[in-house]
Amino acid sequence: MKSTEENNKKIRLRRGIILLLSLILVALVVILTPKEKSSPDTNQPKDTAPKEHKEISTDYSLNRFTEGTERGLLQEIGICDTMNVVENNLDVPACSPRFFRFFTLKNNTPLKSGFMLLIRSGVNAFPTRRLVVFERQNKKLIKVNGFIGYIIERRKTNSAYDDIVIRFFERYDRQKYFYHCLFTWKNNKYQYVNCEEINDQKIKVQLQDSVSNVVKQILIDKQYLF
Repeated sequence: MKSTEENNKKIRLRRGIILLLSLILVALVVILTPKEKSSPDTNQPKDTAPKEHKEISTDYSLNRFTEGTERGLLQEIGICDTMNVVENNLDVPACSPRFFRFFTLKNNTPLKSGFMLLIRSGVNAFPTRRLVVFERQNKKLIKVNGFIGYIIERRKTNSAYDDIVIRFFERYDRQKYFYHCLFTWKNNKYQYVNCEEINDQKIKVQLQDSVSNVVKQILIDKQYLF
């Protein structure tokens, strides 16, 4: 039994190393490959329609609750101390905009029907920001997604649910890696589409699928999606 457990640990370790090395190699190709000048293709139709998107940056010192239902929703999901009025305790956080930021989940729908909640780093002793998605089903708020990362952009779609871009961070071999990943609403939750950037460098189209698959596996293995 002991030898079997040790073998499983070795297999998982080798798998993780292979995934990380693959990502590093692909990322280097993305960064170091010179940009090719594109020539106009008269045979391809041009998409001139503007793509609506909104970049998002969060400064909790400027954050405000504006709808009036936010504290009640925080109490409903049990993430903060409703009796705490002190706003400097991250371990036992007050239900305050200093610690939590709300985003509407479905366009033109109030927060009480569903929302995305960005949780400040350090809250409940968790070291990084988290984004948790709730939707009301049968009168109860249900968590449908969790990300150890934070939202940096939302993009209009043909549905009532925007696509979202989430920035993930990991440290490996003393190096920092930032992944910008696109998610779309499908089957009642946000689902991974691809990785668009690594360390603020656009991934080339010809490498999009291979890089995205590696990044997705890293997010799963490190439980950045929960």
